[in-house]
Amino acid sequence: MSLFKSRRKTTRSPRVVRRGGDLQKLHIKVTSPRIVMIEIMRGLGKSAKLILTLVLVGMIAWGGYVGVRHIFIDNEEYRLQEIKLETNGHINHARIVEVTEIDLEASIFAIDTDHIRKRLLDLPEVTRCEVERRLPGTLQITMNERLPVAWLQSAMHGFRGKLESGVLADQDGVTFPCEGALWETSRDLPVVMVKDAARDAFYHGRKMRQPEVMRALHLIQTMAEGDLRADWAPNKIIILNEYSMQVICNDGSRAVFGMYGHDRQLADFISVREHSLKTKRVIEHINLIPEKNIPVKFGGVPVLVKPQKKPMLPSPHESDLESILDRN
Repeated sequence: MSLFKSRRKTTRSPRVVRRGGDLQKLHIKVTSPRIVMIEIMRGLGKSAKLILTLVLVGMIAWGGYVGVRHIFIDNEEYRLQEIKLETNGHINHARIVEVTEIDLEASIFAIDTDHIRKRLLDLPEVTRCEVERRLPGTLQITMNERLPVAWLQSAMHGFRGKLESGVLADQDGVTFPCEGALWETSRDLPVVMVKDAARDAFYHGRKMRQPEVMRALHLIQTMAEGDLRADWAPNKIIILNEYSMQVICNDGSRAVFGMYGHDRQLADFISVREHSLKTKRVIEHINLIPEKNIPVKFGGVPVLVKPQKKPMLPSPHESDLESILDRN
């Protein structure tokens, strides 16, 4: 028996990586001038393709722009030829061009209709505005305006009354400056004069916060609907206090109205004025606030009117009127 046993040869089995075991990888990056050059050439190739694609897209876009401009914008057929205006007020074409700065030589497609609409709606006298293109060369503008019924005069607020730079008000009490052609159409409107008013009572484009002036505007509207003679129409209305105002008519006569009950007061006003015509007397002053025994101051000498028919019993209304006249 040998003293040393021969060593048995064994073969080591490869390592099996089970789940949860470690996995080791060896990453080797080999570089050389040739490899670097190849990578650079690949990168340049990709960049060249991208640049070529962008150039191609840009050329297509530019060609489309030039084509559209040639067909529409630079085409004489689509030049602005007419501004068709529909409005219930007094704004004219010159005022629209001034406010919106429309290029009258531009193509109809180069005009920004949204910009024009916004600029016109910024005017305090404009309440609605629509702007549309009508091919080949018409710009359609449809708008609603506030219609003025009176001028405002107030030293506190700088309102100067019946002037081209004055301030107007519509029947709803919204104020706006007199600009453009408004002077030509508003010069004969009455003036409402107010001395005391809050600082924030008037803001152009909004309803005023002055109840006495609002009542004066209501009286103007009532008198306009009353079909008065031109000489009896109001020329000025002076706010006297919180409950009364004085109307100066076109013929110079004066009448005091209250803040309310204008229908009844106007009926009395017309009755007295009609009687003054028959008797050829001039009314200097009348106070219409009382419902009965209305104070009236006449000027001149009364002229008796002979009845042409058999006198009849006077009506209650005529009796009241006679009692008014007898007091003078």
